[in-house]
Amino acid sequence: MMTPDFRPTSQEDWQAKIYDALEAFSPGAPIDEFDLLAGRQVQIERLVETVMQRGQHAILYGERGVGKSSLANTFATKLLGGARALTCIPVNCHPTDDFSALWRKVFRRLEIGDVSLADNYPGAIDPDEVVLELSKFSLNVIPIIILDEFDKLGGRELRNLIANTIKNLSDRSVRATVIAVGVADSVSDLIEEHESILRCLRQIPMQRMSVNELQEIVEKRLSGLGMTINPDALSFIVSLSRGLPHYTHLFGQQAAKKALENRQMTVEVEHVEEALPSCISETAQTIRELYHKATMSARKGHIYSEVLLAAALAQVDDLGYFAPSDLQRPLTEFLGREAKVSLFGQHLKNLCEEDRGSILEATGTNRRYRYRFEEPMMQPFILMQGLRDKRITREQIHALAVTHYEPRFAF
Repeated sequence: MMTPDFRPTSQEDWQAKIYDALEAFSPGAPIDEFDLLAGRQVQIERLVETVMQRGQHAILYGERGVGKSSLANTFATKLLGGARALTCIPVNCHPTDDFSALWRKVFRRLEIGDVSLADNYPGAIDPDEVVLELSKFSLNVIPIIILDEFDKLGGRELRNLIANTIKNLSDRSVRATVIAVGVADSVSDLIEEHESILRCLRQIPMQRMSVNELQEIVEKRLSGLGMTINPDALSFIVSLSRGLPHYTHLFGQQAAKKALENRQMTVEVEHVEEALPSCISETAQTIRELYHKATMSARKGHIYSEVLLAAALAQVDDLGYFAPSDLQRPLTEFLGREAKVSLFGQHLKNLCEEDRGSILEATGTNRRYRYRFEEPMMQPFILMQGLRDKRITREQIHALAVTHYEPRFAF
């Protein structure tokens, strides 16, 4: 059987293939097709088990950018078919939401006949009304309510009220599953961990993705385009992504575009390197503005950009923290002189302040502080800039990948 020939034969075909490559990768939005959701088999299985057990709910948590929303929005397609029907109700939480506003969003997506359920609740909605309405589903229907960006809800009191509502749904064996999705190191960052709540709330941590999972993202999408990738180029993309699928999508997309613009169906290392300026400009404006705020200074000879680049290269512990001493070696190379902690220690403290965008956060006590990037998406961005400006090398990125970590989560 002959292998299909995906190679374009005309200018129009090459341009169409570029459009296909741009569409194949999803750096700017959660994935909404299960077939494109690479890796995460353990988390998928735990979510499926949660839905299939009456009285069980879940809280999906981890760093920003690790693919929580994509997983929550797509895993349920694995359950399609059989005697039971699924009703997925995804809503985004907002800092201005109160309990009624949040559940009114859910009710708007539920209909009785042709009338939205929200029409029955023009005023306040209380927890018991939520339980009663979700109790009305047929035994053959499983409603899955996804509360995305749960961490953005204003105040722990509101989040605890929702957690207690989830407990009431469990106590009454309501055939509905609530999945709260939020940015956090542990569940206790999101709700009070009362034992009675934890019994019905399955805790599912989302670590940064493994090398194999990130490779699968790139290879699966390029395969669909009839393209291949050089192993060194694939390693470069994965190493630079630092476990964050958003960047794997971005690097894969832009490198594939560069290859196609050069009329090649194999992505090479040079295509990844040529794509870096585009990747930098495609990075969220908030990230770029935050970096600018952190590094600008009226003082001549300041070293904020060098300190941040050294921090992006530093070895970290299970929660992503590094010690100031970890920056000495790379800073010495960047500055061409010995870089003692006394030279840059105040820079680290300043980078935790609002004046510098709070780009770092600190833990510990005086003289024993450890630091990490407050925004995980910042690290690959800084590394991209260092590569573009030829201040660091691809070999350094590869060496950094050896120290890839999966943050430890509290259960």
